[in-house]
Amino acid sequence: MDGPQICNPRAVQLQSIQDIVVTGMKKRLKIPYAVANFEEIRRENYYFVDKTAYIELLEQYKTPVFLRPRRFGKTLLCSTLECYYDVKREDKFDALFGDTWIGQHPTEEKNSCMVLRFNFSEVSVGDSIKVIERSFNNVCRADLQSFSYYYRDYVDGSYLEKESIADILQAILKQVSNHDLPPLYIIIDEYDNFTNQLIQSHRDGLYQNLTNPNQDSFLKSFFKVIKAGLESNAVRRCYITGVLPITIDDLTSGFNIADIITLKKR
Repeated sequence: MDGPQICNPRAVQLQSIQDIVVTGMKKRLKIPYAVANFEEIRRENYYFVDKTAYIELLEQYKTPVFLRPRRFGKTLLCSTLECYYDVKREDKFDALFGDTWIGQHPTEEKNSCMVLRFNFSEVSVGDSIKVIERSFNNVCRADLQSFSYYYRDYVDGSYLEKESIADILQAILKQVSNHDLPPLYIIIDEYDNFTNQLIQSHRDGLYQNLTNPNQDSFLKSFFKVIKAGLESNAVRRCYITGVLPITIDDLTSGFNIADIITLKKR
């Protein structure tokens, strides 16, 4: 089989138990209940199954979309990717990944990007597009402010004065291109959380306004900017998680480069 061999989680579990017995329980592992931060899991010595071999497989795609039910571990994988690609965590690589599969088989892209993470599960829905857009802007602006502060040695943050999230993101990509900065690795967790709420509550009119192919919405504008960034290489990759393919399909030309890997066996 080409590429890395995916380990058997059961075998990893048994090996981990054996290692603990051999070392006389010198390093007791804790169960990470409700912990979805990879750095915290490693720092606090929580038990985890090594799935880092999938990182190399994911690099086969520019815009992988991974769809799974809730409580499947999607957010933890997002955190793992953030730690792996973050240019500012290069000095922590051995501590975070040294004894993992990817730590022993690193790719050329490790610690090479500025990682921009969004979590759309925090976007609340309302009775109008303006209410939803306001919540979307507030959530994304907070993420962008955190990004700007964390990467302040690379970007100046002047773009935060712009009103729309698409305009802010476009300004960041312009800085990346103009100043030869590390490219962005964009992670969007629970991309369809708020649009699924509209579908489930039968607010079809609002949903259509967000995804209508004949008109632009704040959501379509957001994904169009990411698409342009991928084409210009200001964005290295965009990893997206969610539950259903409906929204990504309905965005049509606004983001027709998504690669839904959900049904791929490997």
